[in-house]
Amino acid sequence: MRRVCCLSTVVLGLMVFSGVASADGLSIRQIQETTDPNGLSPYHGQYVNAAGGIVTHIKDGFRFYLQDPADPDGWGAICVKDFAGALGEVQVGDWVSFTDVYIEDYRGTTFIQYASDPGGANPNLDFERDPGHPVPAPKVLTAADLAAPIEGPTDFWYVADRRSEPYESMLVTLEDVTVGTKGWGKANPPDNYQLWQGSDLVWGTDYFSAPTHDPFYHPQIVPAAELDSITGIVEHYLKIRDTYAWDYYQLCTRFEEDIVPEPGTLSLLVLGLVAAGRRR
Repeated sequence: MRRVCCLSTVVLGLMVFSGVASADGLSIRQIQETTDPNGLSPYHGQYVNAAGGIVTHIKDGFRFYLQDPADPDGWGAICVKDFAGALGEVQVGDWVSFTDVYIEDYRGTTFIQYASDPGGANPNLDFERDPGHPVPAPKVLTAADLAAPIEGPTDFWYVADRRSEPYESMLVTLEDVTVGTKGWGKANPPDNYQLWQGSDLVWGTDYFSAPTHDPFYHPQIVPAAELDSITGIVEHYLKIRDTYAWDYYQLCTRFEEDIVPEPGTLSLLVLGLVAAGRRR
């Protein structure tokens, strides 16, 4: 099922460099764009051909993120899950497209599920990859674009609206933010931290990458530290139960270099490193 396409292939080349879906492949925007109150894809539960996009990040070897440079302002990215283990050669910068893949919304995120189907519903399952594309530049957002959730009844957290949904799975940047407190979110123990931009609040997390000091946070993430910028992929998490609820968007850094401190925060970061060393 693994095919590497040459740049000289005319049809695929037109699709790749224009970022527009071919006649038999949906664009990421077509799959993602929705008015559903929970962000559900209009293709949820269907098998489709997908024109795909450029790999911006690979997580854990079986999950990676695609972004279509034709839609830099929203609805331009999607997450792929490879439970079939067939996409092992995929690298950041590859353009990856699909035949006969399943679209599924799970816990708030729209996924391309690349998985073998013993029932035979997608016998033409396949993918193509074209290497060597520049990773799209992150879209600069404000904290108001990625508003943190608000607690209602105890343990019930909800966003006010779906303003952040167009940025799901996209690579974005926030500038001039201040780190607030840690210990937020659904994980146990919690791994989210606050990012303040004026009076607007975003939740961040470093779980996409492996912090080398603190078990949950990169060493630059110190309360009151001022960041020149922070970059990451937007993830939507949605899980509602009788006794608790989580519905929020978070900025997931890919690696430590995604966090750029203001020069004046060096002393805070040194203190953070010392504290982390003591915990180890």
